[in-house]
Amino acid sequence: MNAHTPVAVLAALLLAAPAAPASTADAPAVPAGAALRLTVTGPGPATTAPTPDGAAAPASASRTVTLHCDPPGGDHPRARAACADLDASRGRVERDSDTACVLLYDPVEVRAEGVWRGRPVSFSRTYGNTCELNARTGAVFAF
Repeated sequence: MNAHTPVAVLAALLLAAPAAPASTADAPAVPAGAALRLTVTGPGPATTAPTPDGAAAPASASRTVTLHCDPPGGDHPRARAACADLDASRGRVERDSDTACVLLYDPVEVRAEGVWRGRPVSFSRTYGNTCELNARTGAVFAF
């Protein structure tokens, strides 16, 4: 791993941080439990606003949020559920699933970079569709 990758830089910052102060007023800005940057690139909902030629323009298909755990936070809309899923899998972003999804190929690419409980996280995968993504990653990429 290159010493200047986002994961290495974030890990170095978290490891160099002083121990948590006794007062919550002086608590660190980034919780030590988890600090992840999550990105989903794939099918996005189409807007209903027509373009000059009459066709509906597709909405942006790339979304990025931050997720902090211990306590759950960041701008992830389901931070508590995402942190619970990560805790249940001991930090693994992907899990086994027996959910049956339709065989429609509508690829969704996901990426997770950061730190979970002091361990660097670098996860990237393309799923066949959003059903497969949700079945394999739970609430982690549900935004």
